[in-house]
Amino acid sequence: MAELCRAALPEIRAIECQLDHDEALGRNRVYLRQAIGEALWRLQYTGDADTAAKAVARVRAISGSPPSILATRDEKGSCGVGTDVWFLKLDASVDLMLADDFEAGDHPPRFLDLVNHPDRLRNYLTELRLSHLAKDGIDRRKELNFATADLVRLILRQRPRGYSWDPRLENVVRNFVAEWQDPRTGFFGADYEIDGQRWRTVDLSMTFHMARYLDGRIGHWQRLIDTLLAIRDDRYPNGWLDAEGMTSHNNYDVAVLFSLGWQQLRADQRRRAQQQLDHLLRWCLGTAVTPDGAVAARAVGEALPESYYFTIAFLDTVGFFNPAKRFWTTAEFPRAAALRAGLEQRVCELHPGHPMVPMALARLRG
Repeated sequence: MAELCRAALPEIRAIECQLDHDEALGRNRVYLRQAIGEALWRLQYTGDADTAAKAVARVRAISGSPPSILATRDEKGSCGVGTDVWFLKLDASVDLMLADDFEAGDHPPRFLDLVNHPDRLRNYLTELRLSHLAKDGIDRRKELNFATADLVRLILRQRPRGYSWDPRLENVVRNFVAEWQDPRTGFFGADYEIDGQRWRTVDLSMTFHMARYLDGRIGHWQRLIDTLLAIRDDRYPNGWLDAEGMTSHNNYDVAVLFSLGWQQLRADQRRRAQQQLDHLLRWCLGTAVTPDGAVAARAVGEALPESYYFTIAFLDTVGFFNPAKRFWTTAEFPRAAALRAGLEQRVCELHPGHPMVPMALARLRG
């Protein structure tokens, strides 16, 4: 697997560079992005080198063919037409299925039936929490992150429209989340069994998802913020930084956690949060985005529409565009109107079929 990663990752990164070019021209390359997502998951989270090699070969074959018009949903109603992995199909579908204008049409989302029963959902989520790397070679962290973030939203919000979730699932979700949160750190994360011991991790992305999608109604906020501040210089997912440093995606997660917990923070926590938010905003305006609205710093492997969304979402969360949202400062931002206009122009040049495009525009125009 290590040899395969060394050979495949540079090739995949080169394909992603071409995708960046295509997306900047307004082309829809979601199918290939989904195939790359499956290949990277198999390379980085599983020990099955043969299947991973086949996934890489599939990416190579798709990237070498001219883009074609493909079905947007498969026979079971998922929008993950570029992957065969269930949780990746779920994640590819969630943003579209949460939209008010989603129509099932001739392809109802039957793939959701897999977890549409209290016992099946409970067993599925419980099994994802703990990885047994020495036994099966599978790190369940990514699936746990995606599946919980997606199912919490779909089930609690009763989406997609026209699909009937078992009414008992809400209690399953809420009980699972309450049990999952670590009272010592306030964080959510993946657990690992190593030499007969169970180890807990703190995970920025999972904690953001649970806090945001439950509208901040989780426990242990002061411990959560203490942990959040303590992991500032650590590597994602257990800290704020990616391999190349700061990203708008992670900074957005951090800003949301500060905003959701603000009313429950101690005075010293608020002072430190203010300092960090000021630092993140200065980095965003000085490094992540140009004065005319072009995204200049991105997370590795992030699609261009995603990069615009997370940059805009961070600025929106800290109140850069709207003084009413400046929970942490009374500062004025005279560049806000010009930057908003520049970002909107850039986003409008992207393919409107990518779910992050309307989401980014809603943030800018809301």
